[in-house]
Amino acid sequence: MKKVYNVIPLLIIITMLFVGCTAKDPSPVDDQSNNTASTDTKSDTDKAVLRIGMMSSYDVIPYVMINELGLAEKYNLDLQLETFTSAKDRDAAFLAGELDGVLTDYIGVCIYQNADFDVKITGITDGDYVLVAGKNSGISNINEIKGKSIAISQNTLIDYTLDNILAANSLESSAVVKEIVPRIPDRVELLRNEQIDLGLLPEPFASIILNEGAVYLGSANDIGLYPAISAFAKPVLDDKTEAVKNLYKAYNEAVEYINKTDIASYEDIVIKTVGYPVEMKGQITMEPIRTSELPPREDVEAAISWASSKGLCSADLTYEQMIFDVYTK
Repeated sequence: MKKVYNVIPLLIIITMLFVGCTAKDPSPVDDQSNNTASTDTKSDTDKAVLRIGMMSSYDVIPYVMINELGLAEKYNLDLQLETFTSAKDRDAAFLAGELDGVLTDYIGVCIYQNADFDVKITGITDGDYVLVAGKNSGISNINEIKGKSIAISQNTLIDYTLDNILAANSLESSAVVKEIVPRIPDRVELLRNEQIDLGLLPEPFASIILNEGAVYLGSANDIGLYPAISAFAKPVLDDKTEAVKNLYKAYNEAVEYINKTDIASYEDIVIKTVGYPVEMKGQITMEPIRTSELPPREDVEAAISWASSKGLCSADLTYEQMIFDVYTK
């Protein structure tokens, strides 16, 4: 039987957001984004304003580097990055029109579309999700996880990613006991306290728990799954098409810098951005990051199929309804 730890069904959350829920104390990712959000397309310096909401994670790094490297200035952008402590608060701000775009995932966009909020995928990001076993769980490889408990958030990207990792290893979704723990820090504590066997975690939580002795069992990227994306509201794309195009030009230049530069040159930025403990300085590595483009059709359609099977969106939702091409238009 599934245990439930303080969970609100995801569809109820979406309904709540549409009836006036607002974001709670978003804070800028860096000093250059510490500006009051504006509904104007242009700032006082005639730069195009783009306001992006995100959680602290690995895939945020290129966006922060756009500001750090002066690429926003180069492309005449006022890039305002706002970080949130919960996806619910980020989505509330997005629905309220306080953000132009978000770093989210395939399942999130399916849910937006199902709620008649026209959000389009415009780019890919390289966030990963790592499957780990507790250090004293007795589990040494993924073939030993049948019947073991795992802390997840239900009907979300984490749930979707777990099902994909299980399938890639010839395991059914029911092979593990899914215990519903909405907050990632709570999942980490359950692993530390040996109250749960497994966790599926993003950075920095994955590296932190692995450094404490947890066992690496695999990841989304290991099986070729990259479900994290960037997305914008359709009215924003219609109004600020050139600005969004320039954003991805700047993003790809930031990626080129990251891929060619020793992390020692910008490790402090990575620690601050992702939330690694300062004590990990000198231990952090950066895998090559892909330049942004539209995600593959088959990946988006697979996510739609999974989300529709959970009642999160219509099975009739199409790839074309989910994406907006700022690369060739």
